[in-house]
Amino acid sequence: MLSRLTCLGRGPLAKICYANLRTQARSTIRTPGTQKKVAVEKDWNFYGKMFLAGSAVVGGVSVVSIGLKQDALDSEVSALVRSVLWPEYISSRIKSTYMYFGLGLAATGGTMALTKNFVGLQNLMARHPIMAMVGLIGAQIAINGIQHSLPYTSENMVAKHLLAGGLYGLIGTVLGPLMHLGGPVVTRAAMYTGALVSGLTLAAMTAPSEKYLQMSGPLMMGFCAVFAASVATAFLPPTGNLGGGVYMIAVYGGVVLFSALMLYQTQSIVAQCERLPQHMNYDPISASIGIYMSTINLFVRILNILANGKRK
Repeated sequence: MLSRLTCLGRGPLAKICYANLRTQARSTIRTPGTQKKVAVEKDWNFYGKMFLAGSAVVGGVSVVSIGLKQDALDSEVSALVRSVLWPEYISSRIKSTYMYFGLGLAATGGTMALTKNFVGLQNLMARHPIMAMVGLIGAQIAINGIQHSLPYTSENMVAKHLLAGGLYGLIGTVLGPLMHLGGPVVTRAAMYTGALVSGLTLAAMTAPSEKYLQMSGPLMMGFCAVFAASVATAFLPPTGNLGGGVYMIAVYGGVVLFSALMLYQTQSIVAQCERLPQHMNYDPISASIGIYMSTINLFVRILNILANGKRK
């Protein structure tokens, strides 16, 4: 259904709508006169895959080198080593966070399956794409902001769960049309995303304490670049030097960015659980939103790569 998927930023997810609707009109069936453009797009995908492979090698070497430098008596041992000494309330906080993370992904997947044929909403967004994009961005920010502002206490529990469910449902509705790419492709993308997220989580848990928390500056700069490229893909086709370069930054660069962000967020969650005193309320719902959004972003980009490879 979609000729090209767009990328997502960690915050304003809803900008995917405008880019998707702009590209729906572009047919995936190309005539012989467009062979040159297809070749250019293939080149950019090749460069993007090489970029991903190089990043994976660099990341793997970095993780191994960090692990080799870690001494058993080091003051900055990994979270996995420290977990043996954690009191029950820290373990409970981390388990609750990842429970909400899993429930959010399940709710989003279910909503995608239910709304893939929701023609009314798709037609409305097609007629007014800019208004739809602004409205969805505003809804996402408002829902997440209100949910985050409510303390995680018994009297706010119903409201927080309803708001979190609304956020998961909103994202699932926006991503619903992607189900038309086909069950096998979507399943493969989900499996690859799960394997990647699991590996990144393990890497963050076995790395020295807060090692990845030092990446906040580079991550912010990378996020700004990917965000700008993601918006630009709504106006530029993934052909030619300019469009192909923007596409590679948005999709392949996004995979690298959100993989690094997953490392950062995992160690941030562990640090927050450890540092917050036992008598203070910890909010696992708000803490899980960050890794949830990074996972959704990785899934969409991996699905984009797989769908492009299938068409060619």
